[in-house]
Amino acid sequence: MTETARAGGSSAVLFLASAVAFLAGFLFGYDNIVISGAIAHLARYFRLDPAAVGWAAGCALVGSLIGSALAGAIADRFGLKRALYGCAACFALSSAGVWAAASFPQYVGWRMIGGIGTGAASIVAPMYIAEIAPAKMRGRLVVLYQLGIVIGILCAVYVNMRIEISGTEAWQIARGWRWMFAVAALPAIVFAAIIAFSKESPRWLMKTGRLAQAHSVLAAINGESIAADEAASISRSLAQEHGGSRELLDGPYRRALLIGFALAALSQTSGITALLAFLPVVFQSAGQSASNAFFQSVLVGIVNLVFTMLAIWLVDRAGRRTLLLWGIAAQTAALVIVGCLYLSRAASNGILAGVMAFVAGHAVGNGAVCWVIISEIFPTKVRGIAMSIATTAIWIFAYLAAQFFPLMQSHLGTHGAFFVFAFMAAIDFLFVLLFVPETKGYSLEQISRIWLPRPTLDKTL
Repeated sequence: MTETARAGGSSAVLFLASAVAFLAGFLFGYDNIVISGAIAHLARYFRLDPAAVGWAAGCALVGSLIGSALAGAIADRFGLKRALYGCAACFALSSAGVWAAASFPQYVGWRMIGGIGTGAASIVAPMYIAEIAPAKMRGRLVVLYQLGIVIGILCAVYVNMRIEISGTEAWQIARGWRWMFAVAALPAIVFAAIIAFSKESPRWLMKTGRLAQAHSVLAAINGESIAADEAASISRSLAQEHGGSRELLDGPYRRALLIGFALAALSQTSGITALLAFLPVVFQSAGQSASNAFFQSVLVGIVNLVFTMLAIWLVDRAGRRTLLLWGIAAQTAALVIVGCLYLSRAASNGILAGVMAFVAGHAVGNGAVCWVIISEIFPTKVRGIAMSIATTAIWIFAYLAAQFFPLMQSHLGTHGAFFVFAFMAAIDFLFVLLFVPETKGYSLEQISRIWLPRPTLDKTL
């Protein structure tokens, strides 16, 4: 029996909310990685030059930036469930549109729509589960979103493999790559169906004056005995918040915004997105054959999954800050070791072990915990716009790391690129050590009070 059930609430509410967060992450991961298997075939189908190939691979990121920039305001205005419906629609339409695209501009347009869904989901899904989950379970439930991303990536690799061996090269160029995208339509439809049965965020309902509905959701989650106290705490917190952008830029929550933005940016500057995007290239540059490089990439994906599951178990036990520090320390050490191995031209199996250690550190630290922290450190009235700003940093710096990785390889060598990433990981470690507070076990309203002129994390508030 769950903690919620013992308190008199319904575990079904949290199950559905968790399923929504997981599927949003799954579609995020699938949409981001599926292009790796399709790009060579669609490039030949549309007769693309190298510049156009780069645009074909990266156009969805432009949509993601748009989606992440707009999603917070949309969620604040229309509700988190409606925003999630919009994400589901973007995923389904993009999958069907790419499958039917008759020209390269049509392909780009549909991929950008999918990117809008990805960018919006990266904000709304963590915010949704954070606003519904009880404080003692919030960390591991928010990490379900990251678990969905990891499993979505693995599924995309598997689907690409299956389609790749299912037809001739001519069929792959004409149709095969389209099916790689089309497969995502089914989980997008399931995603929309589960949203329909899920509850709206009680904090959004209270913020918009729908107090009876909010109390009903809180009672379903926590039981009647806790719902009244929870509603009173949310109401007091909302009464102290003004809800404008001035609170973020000039008011007491500016420090929260700066921490959220910097934490999101630094989670990417250590190179995780670049390395995952270029894993086969990294392993081939260490002397592996193409087939071995692909197999080693799958092993890295499995490590990512295993350590993400470990993070789910630890995040509400060890705490957010602790996991971040240990994870980033592991990343830093692994990057230094891999850089030294490349510099000394050592055995490539050592490089594989180092890359796996780096990914494990990211999975248990930044990969999981970053989403948790940026979903819980902002007050309710400005959480949407604040998460938009912070999460946009992830997209910007992920793009920059991926864009400059080949340039660093060509100018500094692969070892130099790893040393640069190690330096940035060390900065990330110092930032967390000096500026990021521990938020394990506190309600969202209690966390919002640490940014006030007389900060406190008093659990009685």
